[in-house]
Amino acid sequence: MILLAGVGYSDLRDLSFGPRLVDRMRRETWPPGVEVQDLSYGPLAVVQWLQDEPGRFSRVILAGAVERGRTPGALAPYAWVPRELTPDAVQERVAEAVTGVIGLENLLIIGQWFGVLPADTWVIELEPVETDWGSDPSATGAARMDEAMAWIRETLHTDASGGRNGRGAHPVEAGG
Repeated sequence: MILLAGVGYSDLRDLSFGPRLVDRMRRETWPPGVEVQDLSYGPLAVVQWLQDEPGRFSRVILAGAVERGRTPGALAPYAWVPRELTPDAVQERVAEAVTGVIGLENLLIIGQWFGVLPADTWVIELEPVETDWGSDPSATGAARMDEAMAWIRETLHTDASGGRNGRGAHPVEAGG
């Protein structure tokens, strides 16, 4: 089974990229064995959900907006490669999660720590342009939806057996 999921806040312009993408994915037809979920309800609850059915997903593709200082509007798709984590770093993320912080990075770190992410985990991040309160994305954020959907469809069919990145994933800068 493959999980396609978005993470983010509602009504925070481009920071709502993940949930908006989930809405879009839910209107699409997917092959059997593909499940679409909005995981914006907090990383600890997501970890518990995944722990309830260990091994349910052989591949996970996560989408969200993350401020990392890239070119605003850039899409950064990549294969998740587990990192060296310290208990203190994880505890910091758990503390944020308990206080209501919902974010893709927190989910990835907490999910890795608890071993609920499959080895075949992929991510697509939008570098947000607008992060203020509002229900509409920036024009650039809205325009990136089609590209994110195309990348998700391609990655869905990527054979990762030749390596973690399959055919490779490279950042897509604003404007194409």
